[in-house]
Amino acid sequence: MSYNLKLLESFDPNTYNNSLTSGQNLSVISPNITSELTEPLTRTNNRSSSSNEVLNITESTNSTHISTFQNNDLLTQIDVSQEGQESTHSVFENYLYAAYSANDSSNPLSTTSINPIFTNFSVFDASGDNTSTSVFESGALRLSYNLANAVSLSNVRLEALLSDRVVSTLGSWNEANLSNELINLASFANFTGGSYQLRAVVRTTNDQEFSSASQAMNVLSWNRLNGTFTGETIDYTPELGTGAVIMGRGGTDTLNLSGIFPSNITSINGISLAAFNPLSGSTTNQAIFGGTAFDYINLADGREIYLQGIERLRFSDSSIFELQVRTNDTFFGSQWNLHISDVGSAWRFTQGVSNVLLASLDTGILTAAGASGDIVDIATNRLITDPSDDDNFNNYGHGHSAISIMSSTANNSSGISGINWNSSVYVNDVYRGVSLQQAIRDTINYARARNQRVVFQGGIQGNWFSSGGTREQLEQLIRDNSDIAIFAIAAGNGGPGGNLSDSNYLTSVSGVAQLETTHDNMISVGALRNTSATTKINGLTNATSVNIASYSNRGSNLTLMAATDSPAMDKFGSMRFFGGTSAANPNMAGIASLVWSVNSNLTGGQVRQILTDTAMDLGTPGRDNSFGYGLVNADAAVRRASALQRSSDLASLYSGRSIFV
Repeated sequence: MSYNLKLLESFDPNTYNNSLTSGQNLSVISPNITSELTEPLTRTNNRSSSSNEVLNITESTNSTHISTFQNNDLLTQIDVSQEGQESTHSVFENYLYAAYSANDSSNPLSTTSINPIFTNFSVFDASGDNTSTSVFESGALRLSYNLANAVSLSNVRLEALLSDRVVSTLGSWNEANLSNELINLASFANFTGGSYQLRAVVRTTNDQEFSSASQAMNVLSWNRLNGTFTGETIDYTPELGTGAVIMGRGGTDTLNLSGIFPSNITSINGISLAAFNPLSGSTTNQAIFGGTAFDYINLADGREIYLQGIERLRFSDSSIFELQVRTNDTFFGSQWNLHISDVGSAWRFTQGVSNVLLASLDTGILTAAGASGDIVDIATNRLITDPSDDDNFNNYGHGHSAISIMSSTANNSSGISGINWNSSVYVNDVYRGVSLQQAIRDTINYARARNQRVVFQGGIQGNWFSSGGTREQLEQLIRDNSDIAIFAIAAGNGGPGGNLSDSNYLTSVSGVAQLETTHDNMISVGALRNTSATTKINGLTNATSVNIASYSNRGSNLTLMAATDSPAMDKFGSMRFFGGTSAANPNMAGIASLVWSVNSNLTGGQVRQILTDTAMDLGTPGRDNSFGYGLVNADAAVRRASALQRSSDLASLYSGRSIFV
């Protein structure tokens, strides 16, 4: 049997590797060879321990001369046909491997007539940050390898060595070829911070083992700092170690980088500080870790910082670096609803897309002929209306205000900033125009014809189950369209100070919102009030204390909270603080539309799951009947959706409340 050996670098035939007999030696031939050799290699198992034969490969016109050295019977088939392998070693080292007996603690080299060999081996950090040979503790790795002569393969394992000692086996596979296999390091408690060598080891069916070249991997131990819904300053110090995870959460948060100057940062998300623009490419590169996406900062001394929910960086020279998106709209600073839910940070990922459709189940938006009022601060070319959409239910435009929160034109130096800047809005007047079921059906037909996902905001409370059909028909309509539709419906204003008297307001949400229990694409939305004095951070109104509005329905079927008393434009061109649960649900719908804008592969139920998984906990730890799963967080939700879009298998290692919240 003949074996083909292509070697790529210069070779001194007199070179002898004195470390070759070591159990930890990973390459058995000096990596300085340029010859292409073809000759049968013969197994010799009867050599005595006193043999002084030395492996010697010389180049000849017609033959290859091979001898053996003490205790090192070598037989490999090498066919090097690839260049530029992902390794810090030479190309040759990626393909020359040691063979040793699996049953001998000293790992002496052994031989076989058909030896599996690695023609490729690479392992790297799966996070996607720009340090492929550095991984966070409990992060993940990607493994690839290819074997030739694998007919005798039993298994391949990945070993981690620390100070030349195997400290962990990170998995075992039976395939001869593996590509981008994901290894969850959270499963290996002893794989902690340190500088490791990783190698693949193949075992044959006759219990021989062959090792790949090794690859360095630095594992970073890390600490975590958490913010809250309030705007705050979080201090980063060197004591946090080589790795750090900073979770700002809600509010306008500043990361104070103690002892760090702008010149100490080599990159943020793989680009320089000078090239960073919040609205242009700032999230193209993200680190996927713990089921979500992080900004990452690399320091010149090797430290790494993962962060999300952070709006500003402050350096030791007191300079400020802005991360969030700010608009020039007149009342943007007063939009506490945006700032508490980190919408300005979510805008870095998306401002809404055309294949997502917003829909209003409310009082319409048009003004009847001869009446006063108009469409204000909302681009009319984004509105899908018909003559039934006259907003004459009240004197200021209830539907107009709700749509304003979702869709007001941003950066036009007037009015407010809508949560979604781009998606169209299908307007329905379900109070005096069409029935609820007809409105839902019309909107979904429109969306399906255009391959859109649709997010409904419903300023409806009380008994709407029979509007346009039976309750069973309504439920079927919601269920049948869970693949492309999600509903954010007001929990109801049944408590003190509300406009709907509901004796059960403490134990149940109102009307259609109750379907959140049986339909995973239904969100019942409670109203959260800012109960603090006005607090400005960098010109933006933040809340330091919040509570559920006294009128807001609650109970075991309350899903989530969103801000009420939100700045909105009415049909007369005035800014008003739009209140009630009627203001909470357009906030929720707008944020849900951003989630779908970054990941259109999600179903309505999956969008709701992301919103609940990433919500900021309020009240009693965990879900409770006063706040549901907590306050919706746009940045965290969009990051989770983005992580699932970019690296589904990696992000899916974590689910539910196990992801970073």
